[in-house]
Amino acid sequence: MIILEKSIHKVRKKAKKHKKWFEKISVNPFPWEINERFYFLVAYMKSSYIQGEAIISDKDSLTQEAKKAHQPLFLFYRLMNHIHSTGQPRVSIHPSFFQAPLELSATKSAAALEEGQTLIQTLYDKQTEFKDVFEHFFSHLSRLQRQKRPISDEELDLAIHTSASLEIIQYEIMKETAENFEVLSAWIEEMKNQGLWDDMKQNHRVFFLEMARNEEKLRSALLAMPIVKHKNPEKMLKLTKEKYAKYKDEERKKDLNQLRYP
Repeated sequence: MIILEKSIHKVRKKAKKHKKWFEKISVNPFPWEINERFYFLVAYMKSSYIQGEAIISDKDSLTQEAKKAHQPLFLFYRLMNHIHSTGQPRVSIHPSFFQAPLELSATKSAAALEEGQTLIQTLYDKQTEFKDVFEHFFSHLSRLQRQKRPISDEELDLAIHTSASLEIIQYEIMKETAENFEVLSAWIEEMKNQGLWDDMKQNHRVFFLEMARNEEKLRSALLAMPIVKHKNPEKMLKLTKEKYAKYKDEERKKDLNQLRYP
């Protein structure tokens, strides 16, 4: 079993040589392996902002190897941060926000509620799919950490696939909502007519009211979303993955030229 903790400790000691005043050293935990050397992406932080980076090995490093390791390490960690920052707000929505209203509206056999129920169920299914994709990615990383293994092409591919999948699901959720504001508003009114609205928790009521009121804002966000559109879902995923395979590529090239080490 690979003992990465010792490697990280060695890298941290080496990284101190390139540290500036008031900076903190952050050694990203998953290295990239080349010729039995582990290369770590080191970030120099000040007030939670990256001031500089370095690629440092736990052994005597070779400049060309370190520079070669920069590309997968940079891409993986930028994608990992992107997945977390863009996905966390949506996965933090508790299932009860969908489950409770669905269960409540199902107690009445009112035809006027059916379209709304179908819409909410569709949004809930998409929400569940989003959460499953998000959690699968971080579960995989937790397993990798327990096994004390470096990242490989498998993790890089997973990060690209996860980023693309989450973007597409997010787009589908927004598009489904934007196309059905009238259905949602009618469902809210019928829930009130059936005497069910006040039986919902206040935070659930606020959730759907805010959703129904944000039509203009959502439509603008949908139009501004840099999504790769295609009628074929498989082709759309493929094209979106190609986009994320080059994620922040200009920033990566600039970062490579400004590395503190090598």
